[in-house]
Order: sequence, then C-alpha cells, then structure tokens
Amino acid sequence: MADVTVKLAIGNFSVEVSGDKEYVDKKVEELANRFLTSWRPSSAEPAQASRAPVEVGGKKTSPAEYLKKSTAKNQNDRALLLGYYLEKTQGVSNFTSSEIGQLGKDAKQPFANPSDAVAKLTARGLMMSAGDKEGQRAYALTASGETYVETLLETK
Repeated sequence: MADVTVKLAIGNFSVEVSGDKEYVDKKVEELANRFLTSWRPSSAEPAQASRAPVEVGGKKTSPAEYLKKSTAKNQNDRALLLGYYLEKTQGVSNFTSSEIGQLGKDAKQPFANPSDAVAKLTARGLMMSAGDKEGQRAYALTASGETYVETLLETK
C-alpha cells in the first residue's frame, strides 16, 4: 500500500503525518479532535503567513524581487524560496525541479543543477515528494521548510 503524507497548518499550529492511508486518516482525525475543536483564530493572527508582499501597488512581486528581499546565500536557499514563491503567490500545491530551474533563469540567478538542490532540500526535510506532475516527480515544502523560508524573508 502506498504511503501518504498530510501537512496541516493553522495559525502557529502545524503537523505533518506520514504513513499508510489508514494510519494517516486515524492520526489526522485524532489530532483534529484533540486540538482543533477549541481552536478559534485570534484577531492578532495574520491571515497571510508570507513575510514578503505578494503584491505591491496592485502588481505581483516577481521571482527576482522575492529573492532580493531575502537573505538567501546559496542555491539550496534560492530553490526553497522559489518553491515557497510558487506555493504562496502562484497558488500551486506542488512543483517540479524543472519549474524551479526555470524560475531561477527568469530571475537571472540560474541553478547549476536544480534537481540536486531539490534532492538536498528533501533530504534535509525542508521539501517532500508530492507525487508526479507532467511526468516528473513533484515536490512541496514541509512545515519546516516554510518556517525556514520565513526566517530568510524576515531577517533582511
């Protein structure tokens, strides 16, 4: 039976559960019953978790501008930031290493090997496999990956 991964983030609460479908369903239901029955968003919680503005003056932020607003020091950080950019500004649920590579070219900061950067980020637990997309392996950021990107965006 195929393993599945479910990532749930609400406010400051986030959890990621992986395993076979029955186990994940059971754990997500337990967690929802335990933690979300009394959860109500406070007025102090931001509706948008992204630190870098998606739109300025009605115009979308480009991938190059997004990278400039960060403290990314290497191609792994840039790949993670561009994955975050795709998820938060483009609304995609998953992306391929080719899409990350193309965004790097568009931002005039090409990657030596985007597949290698994505593989390293997956090994570090900052990205995870998210099935297939157009015949290629697709990826998504983990909760840890999102947290790391937000630190890159808020420290500059």
